[in-house]
Amino acid sequence: MFENPKSWDVEADVVVVGYGFAGATAAITAHDAGAKVVLLEKAPEEFKGGNSRVSANLVFWPNDIAKAKAYFRALAGPYMDDISDEMVDVWAEEMFANRAWLEGLGLDPVEYDLVEFPELPGSDCAKTLMHGQGNVGEERMWKLLVAAVEARGIETLYGTGAQHLLREDGVITGLVATRDGEELMIRARRGVALTCGGFEANPEMIRDYLYGLPDCFPLGTPYNTGDGIRMGTEIGADLWHMNNVSGPLISFKAPDVPTCLWLNLPHANSMIIVGADGQRFNKEARFCVDSDRHGKVLRHGMWKQQDLPMPMYMIFDESFRTAGSLGHTTDSWEHLTGTRYQWSEDNSAEVEKGWILKADSIAALAGLIGQDPEVLEATVARFNAGAEQGEDPDWGRAADRVAPIVNGPFYAMPLTPGFVNTQGGPRRDQAARVLDTEKAPIPRLYSAGELGSIYSFLYQGGGNIGECFAFGRIAGRNAAAETPLA
Repeated sequence: MFENPKSWDVEADVVVVGYGFAGATAAITAHDAGAKVVLLEKAPEEFKGGNSRVSANLVFWPNDIAKAKAYFRALAGPYMDDISDEMVDVWAEEMFANRAWLEGLGLDPVEYDLVEFPELPGSDCAKTLMHGQGNVGEERMWKLLVAAVEARGIETLYGTGAQHLLREDGVITGLVATRDGEELMIRARRGVALTCGGFEANPEMIRDYLYGLPDCFPLGTPYNTGDGIRMGTEIGADLWHMNNVSGPLISFKAPDVPTCLWLNLPHANSMIIVGADGQRFNKEARFCVDSDRHGKVLRHGMWKQQDLPMPMYMIFDESFRTAGSLGHTTDSWEHLTGTRYQWSEDNSAEVEKGWILKADSIAALAGLIGQDPEVLEATVARFNAGAEQGEDPDWGRAADRVAPIVNGPFYAMPLTPGFVNTQGGPRRDQAARVLDTEKAPIPRLYSAGELGSIYSFLYQGGGNIGECFAFGRIAGRNAAAETPLA
């Protein structure tokens, strides 16, 4: 356990760890409450923003507090037992307050149609907002928060990763960080807010906490390696919701790029996705819209995390290849890793690169991916028989989304599970205080965002961003209100 130093390298009232939506919100709120704030970001400045920057930049906003509580409880379903009524009350009230707070920063609210679970009680309260007109996924909401941080002159230390929390007599006093290979001792006179994301880019944590995902990669930042979870457990923080994720989603992983890529399905007609046994395992359609809801699928009357076998391959024909680009966007690669790549419109460049495999027959394609040719041929033949009748008897794809896979040559694209984000981490309460294993607050330690998220089961799109704003404000104002240490 690290001891408090005799002298400090950096001092502030409130130290915020992680510069995404949650960290920006906590920093803005603490600053506006009169605290001196230092914001730490592990990534270099050009890659700041993490998942927030490359998210859909949509915020879930419930327009009715009572209905919001009902919707939340329905989303949590059987996983409601460890979430207090007080926590739900605060979540609903602060999520409702998000709109006015964002408008105070300059939000130009534009409603986007996204109610992920319309069949659940209370869902008619669900509105989803973006900032200004434009495409989903652009950085307009993120830039709004960055402008607010910069307008306040909040000190930000980039390339600075928090390593260990410091405390004295049970009270958090600061933390140890590293920058350019050197240790920094950072004093927090009033409190520390952990807003440093989940563990999507930590393979060991994925194997320890999640079932059936030996290979999985982040769709967002490669810098989310579970630092807040590690630091929290070092000082006795309780953990919750560790097995809940937004995902996994069927994605593409290019060699030598640490993050995976959303798929764009120009049409889900002459294609299927098969597992290692050469058989289909899911409804192939637009992800998070038609085939799953942020990685949850309905099976035998109940929602569950979708099971993605590895390896898995998209099998398609020439008409599908030429229908449009399969690489939905590469902005996340550039913004988070520095890799700039423009996916070809007809996917021909990716065939040439070997990212997509090509053969003259289904049997030959099976040989390229190590599958039994007879099994893969039978799978394709069964799909084709249904498609010729305009139906999918196995998985229920719509009539206008099925077409036989018959126009050679044929292709196989290796796919991987990908995460939008994890939800688990140190348990927090309605005051955004991190709790220990006895459910008592750890003095002067706060959290917000996907690190220790309130979401325990189903997830409404835009909900994590809404939570970043809601609990970021709570963490920022409560940390700023602490009596300064002597």
